[in-house]
Amino acid sequence: MKELIETIKEIKNVLISLEFILQEEYNNLLNPETCNNISIILKPIEKKTTLFKKFVILNKDRLSLEKKYSIFAPYKNVNELNDCWSKIIEKIFLLRKFNLKNKILINKRLYLNQYFLELFATHNKAITYNFQGDLKI
Repeated sequence: MKELIETIKEIKNVLISLEFILQEEYNNLLNPETCNNISIILKPIEKKTTLFKKFVILNKDRLSLEKKYSIFAPYKNVNELNDCWSKIIEKIFLLRKFNLKNKILINKRLYLNQYFLELFATHNKAITYNFQGDLKI
């Protein structure tokens, strides 16, 4: 049972770390200086990837320990597990909100950049004539 408690606490810690990383990503997307630097934007994504891998591994361990001890979420019988599990559920809903905010910001930034690139491309392809009357593209 102690292993299950430790696994759930570790899952909670991973989710807390993900919350900080999503907040960092949100701040980077809001800041115009860091938003244009792709390496700064990719750092939190790499951190998120490793944390999600760790989360998946811990979740598999949790499921196997639940089968071993024949106890399943929401752990109403064990107070310590129930408290940690309720905090995990709260963090998951909070992470969904942060993720939605980040997706909206990324879509706005990419849409504006794409719109600018399309305008820039059409501006460069404008047809002009030189003084001799020849066509210039």
